[in-house]
Amino acid sequence: MAETITADMIIHDVVTKYPATVKVFHGHGLPCTACAVGARESIAGGARTHRFAPEKLDLLVQDLNAAAKGEPTSVAPKKAPVGRGVPLTMLSSDPERKIKQVIAIMSGKGGVGKSLVTGLLAVSLRRQGQRVGILDGDITGPSIARMFGTKGQPTKSASGGIEPLRSKGGIKVMSMNMFLEKESDPVVWRGPMISSAIKQFYSDVDWGQLDYLLVDLPPGTSDAPMTVMQALPLDGVVIVSSPQMLATMIVMKCVNMVQQLKGEIVGVVENMAYFETPKNERYEIFGPSNSTELVSVTGAPF
Repeated sequence: MAETITADMIIHDVVTKYPATVKVFHGHGLPCTACAVGARESIAGGARTHRFAPEKLDLLVQDLNAAAKGEPTSVAPKKAPVGRGVPLTMLSSDPERKIKQVIAIMSGKGGVGKSLVTGLLAVSLRRQGQRVGILDGDITGPSIARMFGTKGQPTKSASGGIEPLRSKGGIKVMSMNMFLEKESDPVVWRGPMISSAIKQFYSDVDWGQLDYLLVDLPPGTSDAPMTVMQALPLDGVVIVSSPQMLATMIVMKCVNMVQQLKGEIVGVVENMAYFETPKNERYEIFGPSNSTELVSVTGAPF
């Protein structure tokens, strides 16, 4: 007997257990099942992102339960949209592709927490049993190795490639800092060398079988982001912003770049939006949220 599906359940868990619900989600205009990151939020969260009215959410949940039981639904089922991303239910469908999903974390703006979001996303996916790697694409200002406490230099793998270091939690990490004599040594390189290093970190490193390779990128819309967008088999982009109007303006440049290069934005994160005191008082120290504008432009889960 099928369990009752509720709005607080994770979309990925629902479609994994009841594949028939995928078409119901899309019939209601909720494309999160085809998004490698968006499917990790709850049904209610996806409904909020797509501005569902409460009654529409209730009807969605009713139809999901009907589909799980093999009963008729109120909407005509639709197939999942076909795009650059791979639906989570199809992650293992291509045995030739060792890295199932390549996700870039971008912003355009410095200091908004891209590396932090990359690290937290990697840890969260790893705790869910996923095989995860991080490619630190910030060649001149790498921070991932220090964040995960990975020390030492990479060695040669059995296949002749570069063996990435592993964090204590089993996350594979490759960062420019691993090749420097001292962490504080500068990397004084021009654009072509930076682009070449990023491509080598992808092609020459023996990543093995991965469910997700997260690429942490530096600020801007030039060499590093363009290399990742054009030279790597990118499945999606997570955009990171913060509430300040100045930050939002610059992040919009990054969003426009991704859209011009036909990339798929699979999620938007607004970092440093507020903090809460022990008395549950909320302070928006950088001003009110600008998330509505970003979500409306990207159409991605917030």
